[in-house]
Amino acid sequence: MTAIVRSMAVAAAVLMVPLASCATPQSGAEDHHEPESTAGGVESLGGEENAAYLDDLYSRAVDAGQTTITVYGITATSSASLYEAFMKRYPDLTVDHVTIFGAELQQRIASEQATGQFAVDNLSVSGSDAVYVADQGFVAEQKPPLAPKLPETYRPVGDRLFGGNTYLYTVSYNTDLVPAEDAPKSFDDLLDPKWAGKIGMPDPNAGANGFVFAAVKAGVIDESWLEKFKATNPVILPSERDVFTAVSTGQVELGLGNYVRGQAFLETDGLPVGFVADFTDGVSDGVFYRGTAANAPNPLASDLLTAWWLTPEAQTLIAAQGQPGLMPGAPPVPGQPPLSEIKINKGPAFDAYAAYTKEGQDTFRRVFN
Repeated sequence: MTAIVRSMAVAAAVLMVPLASCATPQSGAEDHHEPESTAGGVESLGGEENAAYLDDLYSRAVDAGQTTITVYGITATSSASLYEAFMKRYPDLTVDHVTIFGAELQQRIASEQATGQFAVDNLSVSGSDAVYVADQGFVAEQKPPLAPKLPETYRPVGDRLFGGNTYLYTVSYNTDLVPAEDAPKSFDDLLDPKWAGKIGMPDPNAGANGFVFAAVKAGVIDESWLEKFKATNPVILPSERDVFTAVSTGQVELGLGNYVRGQAFLETDGLPVGFVADFTDGVSDGVFYRGTAANAPNPLASDLLTAWWLTPEAQTLIAAQGQPGLMPGAPPVPGQPPLSEIKINKGPAFDAYAAYTKEGQDTFRRVFN
């Protein structure tokens, strides 16, 4: 059983299904498959109390007919191995990830809440999407036993969103074209004439590059660096994803502000991409939050997914995909130092995200226009 990643068109069709067909529980289920035996003991699920909590949620979800978890978010690919592990452990549940984010995600959720045609169960969101669903009250409260161990900065709205992992953004490079020892390690290195016309970056007119603007806000570089970088004629691409694709295909040699994909991700398709995790001027980060949507059709199953995301089992899988987990004791990404030893130019506080984003957009548009 594998997670299903649907297109936007298919996702839109969900809203056309009558409410009763997607939300009415099939109560009174006579039996269900037991959770898979815990590999590594109950400690892999966070201890006996949390393992019992998860098992109880699973039983109640199946008995209520809540067997499909519809996730809205942008992390379908990087979360695929976790969804597979989750469904193996809880064999009567299916995770259905709809790739949607930004204005489309916000409009979709607002429409569901306004019309009562509820489809989304679980949210995997960051940045403006996380702030939006929290501010609008579109995410429900839950109390996973492991949540109090999560630092408060990763629970910015209490028991509604839980920052289980973060993404690190840095310089990427094509390993067939650039030896690791030659990859730029600082912002000054990126200005070297040998890289002129060989660096891809997301469209600066569509928004700020978080990796670069975090360095601006930290005082590492200033607008004069942006002017100098503009003069190197970077290759402008629509999005971070397009930059990563351009690096992996050799269209460009370097990518500015790609998030670190783990070896498990890269090896799936044999992609020749490396990341400068030890960028001396500091990488940037972006916390991804999970939570259950308000009025979710399958809240018990969704709560189970969110609670499991905080377990040592899930945190280890997250690291294997290249994203550091944020629970205390989470393992480092293979081949990288622990998160505490990586220099990070931190982004804004959760409640300051909107102002920070506007400042970044204004800065990039001012320079690149």
